[in-house]
Parts: sequence; structure tokens; C-alpha cells
Amino acid sequence: MTSGPLSQNTVPVSRSLERWILILAVVFISLAAFQTMAATTAMPYIVEILGGKRLYALAAGIVFAAQLMTTALAGPWVDARGPKPSFFTGATLAMLGLTIAALAPNIEFIVLGRALQGLGSGLLVVPLYVLVGNFISKERQPRYFAAFATAWVIPSLVGPFLAGLLVEYASWRWVFGFTPIVFILIVPLAWTQFKQLPAHQNLQPLRALNVFYLACGASIGIAALLVASSNKGQPDLKTIALLGIGMILVCAFAPLLLPEGTFKARRGMPSTVLLRGVANGSLMAVEIYLPLILKEIHGWSATRAGFVLTMSAISWALASQLQGRIVDERKRAHIPYLGIGLQLVGTLVVLPSVHPSVSGLVVLFGWFIAGFGLGYLYPALTVHALALTPLQRHGEVSAALQIADTLGAAFLIGIVGIAYAISSGLGHAAFAVPILIIIVILIGAVMLTNRLQPQDV
Repeated sequence: MTSGPLSQNTVPVSRSLERWILILAVVFISLAAFQTMAATTAMPYIVEILGGKRLYALAAGIVFAAQLMTTALAGPWVDARGPKPSFFTGATLAMLGLTIAALAPNIEFIVLGRALQGLGSGLLVVPLYVLVGNFISKERQPRYFAAFATAWVIPSLVGPFLAGLLVEYASWRWVFGFTPIVFILIVPLAWTQFKQLPAHQNLQPLRALNVFYLACGASIGIAALLVASSNKGQPDLKTIALLGIGMILVCAFAPLLLPEGTFKARRGMPSTVLLRGVANGSLMAVEIYLPLILKEIHGWSATRAGFVLTMSAISWALASQLQGRIVDERKRAHIPYLGIGLQLVGTLVVLPSVHPSVSGLVVLFGWFIAGFGLGYLYPALTVHALALTPLQRHGEVSAALQIADTLGAAFLIGIVGIAYAISSGLGHAAFAVPILIIIVILIGAVMLTNRLQPQDV
């Protein structure tokens, strides 16, 4: 979930058109949220049906690697051409990718469809925030951004359950096929309404593409890591080569996408951005394996396994609201410690579930705690990051936080995917390896919270 800065200069439009902007934006954000949660729930069952377990990490993570690329492109493109080209290109790519995934004859086509979906998703969100910033009055913008946040939460609550029902009682193909049908119905309406918008003001030359090229390099590196995770057992020459290429590209390009000093954990803004990426990526890297653990080890159905994502969504929403009520600055200073600590505790609680003798309910309990921790931490880091920077740099900081979220998720999914592939010979115990890696990373993140304040504070 992201938030946008409030625009100081808006172009007035009719109240009817304002309502349509809200409706269409909420619909598209809700579809994106549903697709994310539904695919995570259904993927363990899809790879089994298609005989593609070796590509599980690639199918789960490629969407984030692709999204990183176009998220970096969306900002300069919207500034140069207005929000409509980016929005409709993103909607088309996402619809095409989901259609390919829905009709996929094998797991390779799932990967292809997910990659196209990720490219489209990266182009969709930025235009929606720009539409609000340009055409919605300053006084009503908070209501719109609150609606955007709700549009993420509600599908997170019901998406896993619906995905489980589709897998069990209809077909897994509807997990991907439902969204394109809604797209087909809603895109013509969006086109009709958006044509009424005034021309985008103060168009800039198409520049500042350096960040896009850097994101492409990092994305290719992450894709190499994800492909390497498809080789089970002891690493061969191909796996080692892909791992080496991936790490070189990520290490070369990723630091240039984020504030200087991020990967050195420099005090203040760099450490804040790093903690956001690590915390978000750690949750995603474990979460993609939890439905698989519940299916493979505990024999849960798709509907039951999906509840693990619902639990974290509920606790995330509760924690986000709770931290928002804390206004005392001294108390807010403790939020990062408690948030990342709870995420670590929740991940530790989940670890014993890799043994068949431990109830799968442990996963639900642990992930409720982990989701609460990140829900408590995530918005607080946004507020802290904006407070550390002058108003004219808030857009830059918001972009850095979004890139850190996507980069952290894609990179850590790739790393733990390789670790899981190498340890696949251990049987059920192999699931412990990704979780243990994330636990070690989260312990480091706990120490990182001491570096969120600048040196002179």
C-alpha cells in the first residue's frame, strides 16, 4: 500500500468526473490486490497440476522483477505524456499477461504471463496517483488516498478464500481469468471517462530514464536468480553461472536505484529505505512458501491454505490503524523496534510447522503476528521518511520506498528460492531453509532500527 503527496495546484473537473476517477481507480487497485493474493494462494496447486514445481519460485517472483522495471519507467513517462498512455498500456499488458496465464498449457506459459502482468502492473499505479494529484481538489485528496488503501485491504481479506474456492470447485484458470474479464468490461468505460479529462499540464521532455535503465539491469539480475532456483539439488555449472550473473547485476544496479548509502545502512533516510525493503521482502519471501507448506506437509485444501494470507491481511490492517492513532513522537520512535520485532517473532513461530507433527494452525498464528508487525512498521516508515526530507523531495522519496519494496521482494524471493532448490533433497525439512534465512535477515533488521535517525538527532 502506498500513499501519494497532496497536490497544491489542481485542474478543476466536474464532480461527476471526480467520482468516476475514484470508482475506476478503486476498481483497478482492487483487481491488482486480488490478483496478488489469489495467485499466491493458488500457485502451489497450479504448479502441481501442470507438473512445474521446479519453477515455483520463478512463477511466484517474476511478477515483482518485471514490475520493478516499469515502475521506474512510469514516473518519467507520465511526466512527459500524461497519465493516460501509461495507464492504458499497463492495463493492456496486465490483461494480456493474465489471459496467457489463464490459458497456459504448461508452467512456462504461467511464467510468461506473470512477467507480462508485472510489466503492466508497474505502469498502472503511478498514473492513478497523478490523476488524483492533478484533478482532485486538495481538500478531497485525503479521502481518495484512504479509499486506495481500503481497495488494497478488502481484496487481501477475501482474495485467498475466493482463490481457494476457484481451485477446489471450478478451475485454477479462473484465478487468472477472472480479472481480464473485468478488465474487458471496465477499460472501455475508463477510456470514455478519461477522454473528458483536460489535457495534462506542464508536460516535461521524456528524460530521467537513467533510473529505468538501472531498473532493467537489476530486474534482469533478479530474473537470473529466479531461473537459477529452478535447478533442484546440488548446483551445476548453469546454476552457478546464473547465480553469479544475477548477483553481479543486482549488486551493480540496485544501489543506484536507491538513496546513496542505502546498502551501507547509512543513518537516516538510507537506513529507513533499506529497512522498508528488507521488511517487505522478508514477508513476501516467506509468504509464498506458506500455502505450499500447508498443502505439502499438512494436507490442507486450497481454501484452508488461503486463510494464512487472510490472517496476515487482517492483522496488517489492524496494526496500520493502531499506529495511526499514535501521535506522541516519543512513542512513535518505538514503532520500528516493535514492528520488526513482531515480524521476527511471527516468522520464528512459523518455523516448527515444517515438521508434520506440528499443527498447521501454527502457521496461521505465526503469520498473524508477522503481518501485525509489518502493518505496524510499514506506514510508520513512510511517515518517518517524509519527515526526514524537504517537501520538494517527497516525490523522490516516495518513489525510493516503492522501488525498495519491489526490489526487496523480488531479490529475497530469488535468494530463498535458490536455497530451497539446493536443499530440496532434505524433503520436508527443505522448507525450513528459506525461513531460517529470513530469520537471520530479520535479526539484522532489528539492529538496523538503531540507524533510522540521522546522526545529529
